[in-house]
Formats: sequence, structure tokens, C-alpha cells
Amino acid sequence: MPLKSPSLLQFENQLKEHKIRMHNLNSLFKIDRVPSDTHLKRYFRNSRIQSVSTIISKTFSYIQRSKTLEQFEFMKINGQSHYLLATDGSGYFRSEKLVCDCCMIEEHFDENNKMTLKFGHNILAGSIVHPDLKQVIPMCPEPIMRLDGSSKNDSEQTAFRRFLADFKREHPKLKIIFLLDALYANGPIIKLLREYGYEFLIAVKETKSLLFMSVKEGETTGETQFHERVFESGEKVIKTTKMNYRFANNIRLHQDKESPFINFVQVKEVTEWIGKKGKAERLERNFTFITDIAVTKNNIVQLAEGGRTRWKIENETFNTLKNRGYNLEYNYGHGEKNLTHNFIMSMFLAFFVDQIQEISCYTFKKLVEKFKQKSSLWSSLTSAIEWVPLSSWDQFYYLLYYREMPPETG
Repeated sequence: MPLKSPSLLQFENQLKEHKIRMHNLNSLFKIDRVPSDTHLKRYFRNSRIQSVSTIISKTFSYIQRSKTLEQFEFMKINGQSHYLLATDGSGYFRSEKLVCDCCMIEEHFDENNKMTLKFGHNILAGSIVHPDLKQVIPMCPEPIMRLDGSSKNDSEQTAFRRFLADFKREHPKLKIIFLLDALYANGPIIKLLREYGYEFLIAVKETKSLLFMSVKEGETTGETQFHERVFESGEKVIKTTKMNYRFANNIRLHQDKESPFINFVQVKEVTEWIGKKGKAERLERNFTFITDIAVTKNNIVQLAEGGRTRWKIENETFNTLKNRGYNLEYNYGHGEKNLTHNFIMSMFLAFFVDQIQEISCYTFKKLVEKFKQKSSLWSSLTSAIEWVPLSSWDQFYYLLYYREMPPETG
């Protein structure tokens, strides 16, 4: 996974053909011998690897102690640092023919209402994010799949419950604000988050529900408040953006008497500029969230910005894993029992290490800046490992950056 090989078989064949590559695996990763493709798949299929979550948890503790995590602090609540954890589900393998015991089964209907079955794997993942940072800190993923031969699909919310329990056990003191989509805007999930002691910012869609009716009524009673902000951006093309905020506290989410009371945040963004040929351009966007955090004019801007950061779980996590060298869409672990889950856990571990390096390692940061595109960096990394005997990571990174070996004096 760290070398971004698209398959175990290709990785094994490359080792047979390149003695230098095997030398570098030993000098860089301390690996003396690599099992065959068949042996690894058999091991991954028959066992549930727990060591990956242990490694991520221990490494995460290290970045906490080293103060590296502090740059991800989003806000303080009651004097305690809180961090944003964006969580969502994603599919990573789909087929109409290939199927295994763990595959989710989906029904699809065409324009003639003809039904076809599609098989695939889904995953629930979470990453610690920040509005001002491109990097994310991925957490251990939770599989969404049929289990133990069941004919019924697992659900994303059930997987989220397992994810919450594992996360609380591994990081009991970490203060988190969960960023979630509208699927989680319901009483049971909100109750569960409160039981675990977590805050939340959950996106909701504007409807004619009790929530939005109450906010509208609050405009006449004064319970709903407003805030406005205007700013300009750009150099050659000056864009003017107007942010209109609306917020209210202590509103019942649904009509049901058992429905929880929550707080409401909405921002309507209008950006205007003069485009090509002097044509006036205009872009409008609307974002609405519910939260457990008391909303005021002092924090409404920050909370709205935090809620909008949820997209980083898609762009900076899933999209990176699918399209920037990690090959998440590839059929790595389609097979029996735990195969797919163990491969994905290994992939997330490699992604976690790369992100931590980019956050905290000056040398790795300079490499990312130099290559600009991660795919170019991974390609150069693979080539160097195949053709140049290396003795250390420092030597390796020096070679990648300067295109020459470092002087013997270091």
C-alpha cells in the first residue's frame, strides 16, 4: 500500500524481477521476506486484522503528545479544544457479475422498469478536518456489508454506531464535533451522540417541517436572529460575497414529543462579479445545519464554516483514495470473509502515514510542494525504489528532491 502497487500479484512479480527493490524494502521498511500473493490473501481472508487500528491509535497518541494535532483545533468549548470529525459512507467496488459473501446487494431499475442486481462493498470512514488545512487525519474505517451469510444488507447508521463505540474506546478524552449529512438528522442518532458526549453539526435540507416553521415563526418573536458579513476576494477578478446568517436555539427537531431539542444554523451565500465580456455573474449557495452547540453572533460564522467543511471527507479522503494513487476502486479484496475489510484497513493505514508525514515532516512537505501532484510523487517514489539501492529514508527523500544522491558526509 505505501508503494501504491495496484495488486498483490504485481507487487510480488516486481520483487522477483528486482533485487534492488527487495534490498530497499529491507533498508526502508525492515522487511526481510515478502509472502506470496496467494499466502497473503489466504491470511487476510481468514483473520480479522486488529493491529491496524492499534497502530493508528498509538500513532495518533504520538501526534497528540507532540502538539501536531493542535493545528487541527477548530474551537474551544468551555475552555476545552474541540476537533471536527467528518464522517460519511462510500462505495468502493461495484459489479453486476462478481459477488462474494460480504457484498451489499442493490436493486437498480432502468427506464423500462427492468430490475438488475449490483453487488459491491461499502465503507464508513471518518477524518479529522479543518477549514484551513488540505490535509486530513483519517480514522479506522468501519465496513458496511452483509455479515455471516445474512441476506440482509448492513446499514450506514448501524455501521456508524459501531464506529462511535470503537472511536470512544480508542480516544476516550478527545473532544469531537461530528460533521454528518442529513441521513443522521434523527432523534436516535442525536441521542447516541449526546450519550457519548460528542457535539455535532448535521446538514439538513430545507423543508416544510416543524424545524423550519419554528425558525420562521421565531423571526417575528425575536427568537430567530440574523447576522450579515460582506467581503471581497480575488486580484484580477474582484468578487463580492455577501453572507446572510440566520440562527435559533432550543427548537424541537420533529413533531414527535420525544424529538430532541437542537440549535439551528443557516447561511445564504451570494457572490457577484463581472465575468468575461463584461457580463455580470452571480452564484448563490445555501447551507443549513443543526447542532448541539449554543449559537450566538460571536460564533455563528465559525460554526457555519465548520459545517461546510464536511465535504473534505469526500474530496480529501474518498476522492484521494480512489483517484490519487491508492486504487480504492480496484478489486483488491473482493473475495471471502474478511479479505476486503483487511485490505481497506491496510490502505487506510498507508493513507494515514502519508497524511501524518505531510502534516508534520518538513522534508515530505517540500516533496509534495515540488511534485505538486501526488501521482507524480508516487511514480517517482516507485521508480527510485526499483532502480537505486537506498540505505535510509533521508537518503531516499534527498534523491527524490534533488535528483541525485546526497554527499557522503550527509
